[in-house]
Amino acid sequence: MNKKIYYISGAITTLAFLILALFVKIDFTHGPFPFDRPIQTWAFHLQSSSGLTYFFSHMTNIFGDKGGIIVAVLLALVLYLLLKQKEATIWFAATVVLSLALNTVIKVIIGRERPDIHRLAAFANEAGKSFPSGHSIFATIIFGSIFFICLGKLKNRSSKILLGILCIILIALVMFSRIFVGVHYPSDTIGGFLEGISILLLTYPTYIKYQEKSKKTN
Repeated sequence: MNKKIYYISGAITTLAFLILALFVKIDFTHGPFPFDRPIQTWAFHLQSSSGLTYFFSHMTNIFGDKGGIIVAVLLALVLYLLLKQKEATIWFAATVVLSLALNTVIKVIIGRERPDIHRLAAFANEAGKSFPSGHSIFATIIFGSIFFICLGKLKNRSSKILLGILCIILIALVMFSRIFVGVHYPSDTIGGFLEGISILLLTYPTYIKYQEKSKKTN
């Protein structure tokens, strides 16, 4: 594995996140970027569909505070107890904790207010700051971890591509769910994705290092 590729990619996504965060902090703590509004308006029109409202409301709840903890614990248990992947479990747990800690700090530093239009009634009182989207970070960590853990175990190139596409689609659905219910700007979800993928890219080589060391000792 060429670790430099992951470190360079992680540095690029981190830089992109920092630039986006800087723009938000300077000029957009109380409003959307120009590209945010058309996407919000489109999402608002989609709220007229009861099926989409049901789907995205449940999608966003699954990766919320309570649902997210359950998903993370279940995945950790599957990795550790069923798949016997000790290093993968430790890496996954570490990325989850790191992402939660960073997100909490960054939200306070940036201090962006949530959108106050087009909210679904069930999410009308959702509190907290807006940038970056915690759900987007968490979904990126969850599905990104699954992809990277499986990456070394899948031998077929097409299987890797198919898994990557599936993970990207699931992350995108969670990201859009936050826009759909009206509690985040699109730029918030992009920030969440960039933060999550940066954490994965910069820590993945360390996970591989300890995994290889474990194989040699066993």
